[in-house]
Amino acid sequence: MTQTEPIFNLDSCSPQQTKTRRKKLPTEGKIYFISDAHLGEDISKVEKSKEERLIAFLRHIAQDAAFLYVVGDLFDFWFEYKQAVPARHHRVLHRLATLVQQGIHTVYVAGNHDFCLGHFLSQEIGMEVSAQPLAVEHHGLRLFVAHGDGLASKDRGYRFLKKILRHPLSVWLYRQVHPDIGLPLGKLISASSRAYTDQKALKMVAEYELAARQKLSQGFDAVILGHSHYPILRRFGEKTYLNIGDWITHFTYGMLQEGKLTLEKWEKNL
Repeated sequence: MTQTEPIFNLDSCSPQQTKTRRKKLPTEGKIYFISDAHLGEDISKVEKSKEERLIAFLRHIAQDAAFLYVVGDLFDFWFEYKQAVPARHHRVLHRLATLVQQGIHTVYVAGNHDFCLGHFLSQEIGMEVSAQPLAVEHHGLRLFVAHGDGLASKDRGYRFLKKILRHPLSVWLYRQVHPDIGLPLGKLISASSRAYTDQKALKMVAEYELAARQKLSQGFDAVILGHSHYPILRRFGEKTYLNIGDWITHFTYGMLQEGKLTLEKWEKNL
């Protein structure tokens, strides 16, 4: 059995209860975790290859997945207007919708590049969307699942900026900008943010591990994060810290099977 808290619909980047179109699901089975694909970061052949690998992975897990958690930054930039969403990513979105239709419980935890999700992913794709970290239970293990941005103790400046960017007034003001201007502008800002994160990633590895240890001390059996783009699996006795890595250079993912959490690498294009 799984318990999630809280699940949100983020039409205005504020918490509201979601309604999803999903079938009754099995209580156990393989649980998959992916993060940080940053789809749309460029238009090169590398981007096309990344998308093909991700679609192949999503097609593959349809054979045995009970749950899929997308732990933030699937897109390099995502912002929903009431009548407009980014024009790219249709093939990946179709594959995610197919997973939902097949009865696979698919949950999207917002990251720092895609924090302002909305009705499209929840109502049209059928995913459950969370603005906040999740406390979930699978295979008898209590898991803390979060993108990870702002968890590091030295990220005080970012935490302040995060509150400003996600404030309802900031979101409302941005929605007054026409999508033909707002979406390209968002991509430009997102690229700058990603470059800054990449520079800090290795320096912050120890900080994220410390944050994970603090969560483990609060009673969680495992902590699952993304954001740093640096894949890590640490075991502390019976407890586990997993940083998923990314789908830019590492193509790594987490898998929970029969009560054991592992870090895997996707090697093939199907």
